[in-house]
Amino acid sequence: MVLSISEISVTEDGARFADAFEVFHRGIIRTLAESGGAVEEPVPAGGAEYRAQAEGLTVSIAVSGESGQERVSRMSHGGAASDAERAVLEQLCGFAVGATPREVVEHGLTYVLERLRDPQAPRPFGGILTPRSAGACFVRPRLLMKALRQAYIAENGPFRGDNDFDRPYSETWLAMAPAAKRALLEDLVQRWRTGAGLAETSMAVFDIDRYDRVIVMFGDDVDVWDKPPHLRALERWLRRETGERIEVFVEVAKDSNRIRRL
Repeated sequence: MVLSISEISVTEDGARFADAFEVFHRGIIRTLAESGGAVEEPVPAGGAEYRAQAEGLTVSIAVSGESGQERVSRMSHGGAASDAERAVLEQLCGFAVGATPREVVEHGLTYVLERLRDPQAPRPFGGILTPRSAGACFVRPRLLMKALRQAYIAENGPFRGDNDFDRPYSETWLAMAPAAKRALLEDLVQRWRTGAGLAETSMAVFDIDRYDRVIVMFGDDVDVWDKPPHLRALERWLRRETGERIEVFVEVAKDSNRIRRL
């Protein structure tokens, strides 16, 4: 079930998220409503399991695949977590499946932060929001990821080279017909545009290329300096609503300077 941020109201229940910035309250409520809790499943044959604990919280991942190509097939957590911490860990468990162990410990919480963040809520401070600065509900999950990294390295040795993991599209997405993808994305772009207060002529889907990248075009009423933040916000929205790693680009305009085209 996919719920949009606009469909969720932050009630006085948000007051119980004392360890989370307000910018995460809507995402926490959505996550707790969607989540049924991570289910313990057997480790796949030939796979391995890694466990870690930090200050009363526990986490485990099941990993399978050939050396150098391992992927997380299941992640679960336990311990006495606050509601906000549970939302962080639930999102992390969802992100982990299909990713490499290295991707989970290095970038998992960054994904969670963006997944929980409400773009309409005021920023909690003037600096950059990262898992390190994102407040108390991220402290113990960060310690868990550090402990999980150490547990994995203890068995396999240090990570080597660059982390070049790029999550592929899901099988469900790849099986969709191009027309169905376009209809879904156009509907989501329209909903985002309405929420952003943009006119129908301000932004539209121009194309979806063979790599499933979404190319949009802006109307003349959108200032040049407003386009980059609109693109970033739209991309976050599409990723949040589809669960896919959607990329958004702007239509390339032809150079009107005849001299440079000689």
